[in-house]
Amino acid sequence: MKIRWIRAVAAAVLVEVALVILTIPVTAVFSMEAFVPFVPAVCFAVGFPFGWWATRKSESGFVLQGTLVGIMATFIYFGLILSQFGSLKPAIDVYGPFLFVLANAAKILGCVAGAFVCGRRRVAVLAEA
Repeated sequence: MKIRWIRAVAAAVLVEVALVILTIPVTAVFSMEAFVPFVPAVCFAVGFPFGWWATRKSESGFVLQGTLVGIMATFIYFGLILSQFGSLKPAIDVYGPFLFVLANAAKILGCVAGAFVCGRRRVAVLAEA
């Protein structure tokens, strides 16, 4: 099993970039309070294609690769929050503790789900050949 670190790091960065790009216009149109309940679903949906992309060329270890993408994306998010505010408290105050944990778990699970689907499709294609 070969871990594709460059793809994993690139996918993690792209997950966070996509989330920022999606969040800015949405919060400009709607209030942050109206958007907060949808953040976990958005995190899952954004993580899915990047988890799939990160494992697209892998031969095995799909779920591990997707997990790495999700965890790295979460650490990048924590780093952005910590560098901006010096603490996670402002982000937790916006989302609430439950939604904060749920959104970050959904991001990881979205990446894992995308990697899992990619792996299942790859195994199905190899089985047909």
